[in-house]
Amino acid sequence: MALPFMDPKLFARQKDQCLRGADLSRKGSVDAAIVDLVEFLNDQPDFFTTSSCSGRIIVVDNVSETGEVQKQGCSWLFVTHDEACLEDIERNIVNTKGEAVFKFEPMHAAAVASGFRNSGITLGGKSASKIIVAVRSTHALEVPLSSQGQLLVSSDYLQHLVHCANRKMTENLTRINRFFQNVKTMVNTTQEEGIKRKRSKQKGSKSDTSRITDAGQTKLESCGDNSKETDGSGEGRGDICSTDSDAVEDTFDCLLFEET
Repeated sequence: MALPFMDPKLFARQKDQCLRGADLSRKGSVDAAIVDLVEFLNDQPDFFTTSSCSGRIIVVDNVSETGEVQKQGCSWLFVTHDEACLEDIERNIVNTKGEAVFKFEPMHAAAVASGFRNSGITLGGKSASKIIVAVRSTHALEVPLSSQGQLLVSSDYLQHLVHCANRKMTENLTRINRFFQNVKTMVNTTQEEGIKRKRSKQKGSKSDTSRITDAGQTKLESCGDNSKETDGSGEGRGDICSTDSDAVEDTFDCLLFEET
């Protein structure tokens, strides 16, 4: 997200590099459920998103020589970005060799109002050259399925987990749609307010110019009246303010400068 104190050229370069780069997600493409949201955000001059996942149901197998659960190097036994099917999961978890974990992960993409209550803003680097708005949610699910390659749950319980995860996926998509609508409202409102401020400034500028013109005219009329007076020597005092066109412009310029 670009803010007023940031270098616009740096932000534009970061955005260009990001959007031109390869999608490094496992799927390699943007999920259909958030294509419109991603395109809308990336079309805005002050935003771009690095997210491509709308949410997923996965089973990962954490295997290590020490028996400890690890995040890096885990084996993905099953993954879907849609609702899951019990038969597909059962067919894949027979290959578990360690600590298999069943997970539902919601979209990680202004967001509390949309249901994403664990969101926040991160400043990137010492110079804060990058500001990331992380849209997260506690609407997740994580349950161990096996230990040392041995299944710990029954098929009925696994069916219950699939049912819970699918319900969460449905709610997740509802939140994504709500989030998309809120983002569009925020952007449109911000743009409308910007237009109003611009028009207000333009109107104020015209008002100041009119007032300055009136002030200049009043001063010139006053000078004209004074030119009819004498200082006792018979000489008029009209030389204080000349009615010469150049003098009029000079007077206006001075008044304009003073007001500015």
